[in-house]
Amino acid sequence: MKIIDNYRDLPIGLYLEICDIDRREDLEDINKQVSIISVLTGMAEEDIYNLPLDEYRQLAAKSQYLRHPYEGEILTAKNYIVGKFTLVPVEDYRKITTAQYIDFQTFAKDAERNIVEILSCMLIPKGKKYNQDYDVLEVQKALREHLCVADALSLVAFFLVQYRQSIKDSLTYSREMAMKLRDPEKKRRMLREIQKEEDRLLKLGDGLRM
Repeated sequence: MKIIDNYRDLPIGLYLEICDIDRREDLEDINKQVSIISVLTGMAEEDIYNLPLDEYRQLAAKSQYLRHPYEGEILTAKNYIVGKFTLVPVEDYRKITTAQYIDFQTFAKDAERNIVEILSCMLIPKGKKYNQDYDVLEVQKALREHLCVADALSLVAFFLVQYRQSIKDSLTYSREMAMKLRDPEKKRRMLREIQKEEDRLLKLGDGLRM
């Protein structure tokens, strides 16, 4: 019986379904496992419950890689063939648009749940500009169905590292400007806001490993 047994063959959309199942508090562990095996095999859950126990155990064993986070290298390829799209990663933050940056920043606040949306901000159809002359929702659908977990998480980690560094540089500059302020209250208020952003940045760093 065929089952997806590694991250390289697992589409990111199915991975996110599995993450949602794992978060459910209304399911016992055994029921979660059945639901996850259903996602990995495409079988109905009822059919899985009716499998001989030995066959079920074999499927469960092949799904155990999910118990360990994907820990690949943070790399990007020149382009990614995803469904009908050839997507090119934006590797230089100086080349992104304001709209692109705002969308990325919004999705990055909950990176684990917004993997596909983050990717759609930074993987652009070849020859296009962000969100111009193509449907972003179609790109997101193609990413869910065709981009594997290994590539998706490597890309998200790469983009978040770049984003984190750009924010860090901005905060360093802001702190330098704040220290030059003559109004003590305004200086304290600005430094307090900078500290809040630095704390949030640390949490983002903790979330890079998924």
